[in-house]
Amino acid sequence: MEPAYLAILAAPALIQFYSRRIARIALACAGAALLLMGATGALTLQFPQMLIIFSSIILLLDPASDPRVLSLTTLVGVAPLPGNLPLTALALLLVAALAAKGSHGRAALYALIAIPLTMILGYLGYTFAAAPLLLMLVGAPPFQKLSTELYARYKSVGVLVALIALLNLNGQRAAFAPVAPLMTALGVLMMFVGVFRGMKARGFADLYSTIHQIAFGLLLASASLGALDALFLYLLLPTVLSLAVVLRVHGGLPEKAGGLFEFGGLSTAMRVEAASTLVTYLVLFTMLSLGGEVSIGVGLGGDAWFVALGCATLVVAAASLAVFFRGYTLVFEGVSGGVAPASGLRRVAVAALSGGNALIALAPAWSLGAYSTIGRVSTVMEPLNVLLMLALIAVALSFAFTLGAKPGKARSWTTGYARIGELQGPRGEVFTSWGEIFRPIYRVRVPDEGATEALGRVNPLVTLAAVAALVILEVLL
Repeated sequence: MEPAYLAILAAPALIQFYSRRIARIALACAGAALLLMGATGALTLQFPQMLIIFSSIILLLDPASDPRVLSLTTLVGVAPLPGNLPLTALALLLVAALAAKGSHGRAALYALIAIPLTMILGYLGYTFAAAPLLLMLVGAPPFQKLSTELYARYKSVGVLVALIALLNLNGQRAAFAPVAPLMTALGVLMMFVGVFRGMKARGFADLYSTIHQIAFGLLLASASLGALDALFLYLLLPTVLSLAVVLRVHGGLPEKAGGLFEFGGLSTAMRVEAASTLVTYLVLFTMLSLGGEVSIGVGLGGDAWFVALGCATLVVAAASLAVFFRGYTLVFEGVSGGVAPASGLRRVAVAALSGGNALIALAPAWSLGAYSTIGRVSTVMEPLNVLLMLALIAVALSFAFTLGAKPGKARSWTTGYARIGELQGPRGEVFTSWGEIFRPIYRVRVPDEGATEALGRVNPLVTLAAVAALVILEVLL
């Protein structure tokens, strides 16, 4: 992209000082204009750049999105920066953004770990020097706590940052080839961490982080493997759209109620939102299942590593059903909490996002064909996601049946039809036994808690100055 056009993406960050609403409109218009110029040939845009800009526009639909940080993140993602500077700039941006919210401790600590390690690996001549920064931005272990903190403050920014980092990994696959097995293993571990934490998530930030870890873990596992390139490209847009739907639906709920246990029964007042969320969870589940099947299919050609990856992914897919069922039940089923339904415009936006997401996930050959047309990317994949098609048909039939059926039982603990007091009681949580069985695992603490607390008391300007100095040293070296 020509540098002269980068100012278009920087403008919304300045406009937000005047009006947040106008900044959102400006970023949407700027992104649409760049995509239009790219489609008509007036501007040269690579496929990753177009995907980043499109994702930025979609994530603006989240009412809690920050146009200023989104515009700067998009700017860094599409700017032609050399070497490791794109990932370094994103790390600095995260530290600055969280410092503005008064919560910079863990992000600054991770940046102070990842950037010097990147410098050392680069100085030693390793091609995969940016691996620590990349893992930090994606939220992979041991940096998984950053995603929860980021979703608690900025939500949609976490999606865009992880997308940019993974596109960088896939675009430089040859450079990261020596650590490709490690990246794949960390992606699988990331999925398992998401499943375990999802069983006990109590707030929306934890829920978003859980879905992020499960979905982006599969993307990380496939990004550095050439044999799974078509799978990686297929997963990109449905992952972004799925998280955008969840953020959009939950972002329309009252801000004062931030816990999953403070709702219930919203499917009666927010039917479109409930159906869209359910379809989104089905898309995520079938994406994981398809990823496992594709990996096993590649492995049967002679590489047992892919068979192991596929089996692990299928286990995560099966466990993710419990996580998605739990999240959906606590918010949309049970006794109504009296929350006012969303506006008609929001319902249209959610339904459109969910429908487009289901269509793209249902027909991989069509979506990958669009990639080939727009970004000149050659890919081959099966023409239909049969599992998703069957799941959508089953859901449609169940909706048609329940519309004309009278409820035979108003309250049942096992299905989530319970009052808030029961859900918060000693037997109210569906997965209390899960927590008791795996208590030793949940007691494990990453040894950054004390350092994070100490760093949080440091003036953010001092922390940012230290990180910026390290970046300057990286450039000089």
